[in-house]
Amino acid sequence: MPKQLSKRVSNYELFFDLSMVMAISNLTSSIHISHLIFSNLFAFIMVSVILLNVWYNELFYYNKYGDSRRIDIFTVVALMFVMGNLALNFNFGMVKMTAGTHRVIWFNSLLILAYLIIALQFFLKGRVLGFNNDIKTHIVRLLVAAVSLIPFAVGLIGASPVTSLIYLIPFISHYLIRFDKNADRNGLNFPHMMERMQLMTILVFGETVIAIIQTYPLSSHPIDSILLFLGMALLFMFYMTQTFLSIDHHSNREASLLFFAHLLIFLGVNFFTVGIEFLVDAHHASIGHWLFLFGVLLYFIGVLSTAIYNQELYRFNKSAWFLFIFIILLSGIVIALSGTRVWLLGLILIISAHSISRLNMLFRRKTRERNHIAHPDPTKNRRDFS
Repeated sequence: MPKQLSKRVSNYELFFDLSMVMAISNLTSSIHISHLIFSNLFAFIMVSVILLNVWYNELFYYNKYGDSRRIDIFTVVALMFVMGNLALNFNFGMVKMTAGTHRVIWFNSLLILAYLIIALQFFLKGRVLGFNNDIKTHIVRLLVAAVSLIPFAVGLIGASPVTSLIYLIPFISHYLIRFDKNADRNGLNFPHMMERMQLMTILVFGETVIAIIQTYPLSSHPIDSILLFLGMALLFMFYMTQTFLSIDHHSNREASLLFFAHLLIFLGVNFFTVGIEFLVDAHHASIGHWLFLFGVLLYFIGVLSTAIYNQELYRFNKSAWFLFIFIILLSGIVIALSGTRVWLLGLILIISAHSISRLNMLFRRKTRERNHIAHPDPTKNRRDFS
C-alpha cells in the first residue's frame, strides 16, 4: 500500500495556535489561588479538556478540508479572536462559577461561539464540496456541543463537578453521532495530524520553559534551575523519540486514541508546570510536590499510550512493556518519597526521563539488529529515520 503523503501544515493553523499560547498561559496562571481544593483541580482539568476539544475540532477541519482559501482565513481569524477572549475568563474559584455570574455567562457564550464558527467552516466547505456524511457528522456534533451549553450561557445553571460533565458531550458525541462508521477515518491525513499534535506539545512545553526560568532564575537558584530545565528537556526528548521515530506516520488507524493520549500529555505537562511553580512557595510546596508527581506520571502514561500507533517493527513486546512500567512506578515512588526538595526532584526527573527514553532507543536498536536492518547513517542527514 503506498504511503500517504503528508499535508503541509498551514501558516494560518500556526497563526491560530497563538491564541492557544495565551490560553495555556492563562490556564496555568489562573490555578494560583490561596486555598487550593479538589474542586479547583477538577475545574482545571475540565478547562484543559475544553481547550483541547476546540483545538481538536479545528484540527479535524483543517486536516480534512482546510486549504487556507478565503473561507478558512476569515473563520480561523474569528475563532482565534474568540479563543483569546475565552482565555480571559478562566477562573477556578468555585464561588465565581455559580449560575448567572458574569464569568460563567461569558465563558460559555464564547465557547458556544467557538463551536458555531467551526460548524460554519464545515458548512461553508460543504457548500463547495458537497455535504458528505463526514461533514454532516461534524456539523451535528458541533451543534449538539453548542446547544448543550445554552443553560450555562443564559444563567440557568452554574459550573459544578456535576454540571461540568456537560462539557464532555463533544467527546461522547464522537462515538454516538456517526452517519458513517468510517467517516472519521476517511479523508484523515495522519502525517498532518501527527505534526499538529507535536506542535501543540511544543506549545505546552513552551509554558514550562517560561515557568522554570522565571520561577528559578539562574542567578538565585542555579542548581534547581539547571536540574529542572535539563529534566524538562529530557521529558520532551522522550516524547520526540516516541512520536517522531517509532510511530507509523502513515497509519490508517482510527485516531481517537491518539487524541486521548495527547490529552494526558497536555494535562501532564500543565500539572508539571503548576507543580514546579508551587514548589517555590512554602505555603503551596506540599501540593506542588504532588502536582509535580501527578504531572510526570500522566505524561509518561500519555507518551507510552501513543505506542499503539507504532510501526509494526517497533511494537513493544511484553518485556519492553514490563520495563517501561517498572521505570514509571519506580520513578513515582522515588518522587513521592523525595519531599519538596527541588534539586532532588530535578535530579530524579533527569534519571527517570533519560532511563525511559534510553530504553525506547535500546529497544529500537535491538529490534533493527534482530531483523537485520541497518541503522540510519548520520552522515546522510536524513530527517526520516523510520
